[in-house]
Amino acid sequence: MVKSMTGFGRGCYEEENFSVTIEIKSVNHRYNETAIRLPHFLNPLEDKIRKTILASVSRGRIDVFVTARYTDQGAVNVTVDKALAAAYHNALQEVGQAIGIPSPSISEQAEILYLARCPEVITAKEGLFDCDAYWPKIKQAEDQAVEALVAMREAEGSNIAADFYKRLELIERNVLEIEKRSPQVVAEYQAKLNERLDALLADKKITADPDRVLQEVAIFADRVAITEEIVRLKSHIRQFRVILDAGQPVGRKLDFLVQEFNREANTIASKANDFELAKIVVDVKAEIEKIREQVQNIE
Repeated sequence: MVKSMTGFGRGCYEEENFSVTIEIKSVNHRYNETAIRLPHFLNPLEDKIRKTILASVSRGRIDVFVTARYTDQGAVNVTVDKALAAAYHNALQEVGQAIGIPSPSISEQAEILYLARCPEVITAKEGLFDCDAYWPKIKQAEDQAVEALVAMREAEGSNIAADFYKRLELIERNVLEIEKRSPQVVAEYQAKLNERLDALLADKKITADPDRVLQEVAIFADRVAITEEIVRLKSHIRQFRVILDAGQPVGRKLDFLVQEFNREANTIASKANDFELAKIVVDVKAEIEKIREQVQNIE
């Protein structure tokens, strides 16, 4: 199935003390590039999160946003440095003595609030978060996000594939017109050559050598022969359809194949030597360009 590289997915998990939300956004990119932004206490899970996404998405610029809340009281440890608090208290007394106030009237509550604000008297540290225990819950949210992302990419890819089939039919129809027109170009050249020779030699009462005319026509026919290019272009069209139906990432293969489409169309254009053929080739190249633009959007 053809998948677009553009999509968005969101997944959530929530319980009393823990909740997590994962949002995944993807856009066009030549290769695969994944950027993950998550709370630092979930950093050990970054590799697992990336592998889960890459199991379903193989190409595109992927941005992952993880937000989490953990409210377990045991998750934070608050400590009081009693020795440091006592040192600050003694320092306050010394400051009072230095300015001639040996027994300053400071309320106990005010001093406690002041000492609590002093650097490193009170410190709060997060406890150890058990990432492995919470991974199944986080993965549940991530699976929801990936599923939504893939569904959006598949829906867009289905629309692009339908457009591909339509363009291929138009190209195929034009190739048949080119194939039908090609022999007429040689016949018309031979008729025009005979007409010109007759006009040039009429006054001299000389007849053109038929063998020499046929030789000239044969040289022209060889120069404008596009049978090989038509055969290859038809083959590329069939191969394009096969790749579309392959059910796997096809963007890079189709990108290469479109280059081959252009190569054959350009060769036909250079050999055409005919106004009607040139117009048809222009239409073919226009459709190839539309396909090329869309190929840049698929995985």
